[in-house]
Amino acid sequence: MLNKILLFSIGLLFCVFPAFAAGAPELKTELSRTFDAYNAAAKTGDVEKMLVQRTTESQKEIRKQIKKKEDREFFVMLGRAQVPESYEAQHVAAAKDGKSATLYVTAQFAAIAELERPRQRMEISISFKKEKGKWKFESLLPLGDPDKIARPKDLTYNYDDADTDKEGSIGGRIVKTEFKDDHTLVMLRIMDEENAVFLPRKEILEKSGMPLNELDPWNFYEFSGHPHKTDKLKFFATGGKLAEE
Repeated sequence: MLNKILLFSIGLLFCVFPAFAAGAPELKTELSRTFDAYNAAAKTGDVEKMLVQRTTESQKEIRKQIKKKEDREFFVMLGRAQVPESYEAQHVAAAKDGKSATLYVTAQFAAIAELERPRQRMEISISFKKEKGKWKFESLLPLGDPDKIARPKDLTYNYDDADTDKEGSIGGRIVKTEFKDDHTLVMLRIMDEENAVFLPRKEILEKSGMPLNELDPWNFYEFSGHPHKTDKLKFFATGGKLAEE
């Protein structure tokens, strides 16, 4: 039962899906303020002050699960475990309807013997929803230790390495895009991995009608195509679409 608390808290054809739009610096400040207020309450173990920063839906779910004293104490322990020693807000994205947003941060967490967790850095995404004009904390998702990201052995492009007998798809957050002479390179973050996705060169993408700003960093994209014959962190795209996280 208590695991739910942790989970709850914690020819080219390019099709366009609804996507998040980059938020203003003011939004980053607002979301950080809500996150800070939740963390301050978690440090002191004040459950009611923690819950008031949560969305209505998460409040209801959590209250169902912390009726017993031991469950309430465990919830507080988990809340404290999620409080970073420090963090740096990297990016904020808001839904076009203005009702939800995600804050991406790189945080430093202390060691916790009870959870067998060493002191470590972690990239996390924090989801928020706006209720009655105020941003409320919905959930937190660990994305991986930025110091332990797995990457391809090299970024060499050779279409002969594509396993054209296999079809597949790959999706994640764009880290960077580089337009080369004979191809386009997109580095795609998927949890604790960075994958090299190879697309046709810039001119071909433009002729296909694809808006190149769709390949900007922080956009979420899903590619279809062929895997590399030997390197699982390389992919040859034949199509793709913007996607929500």
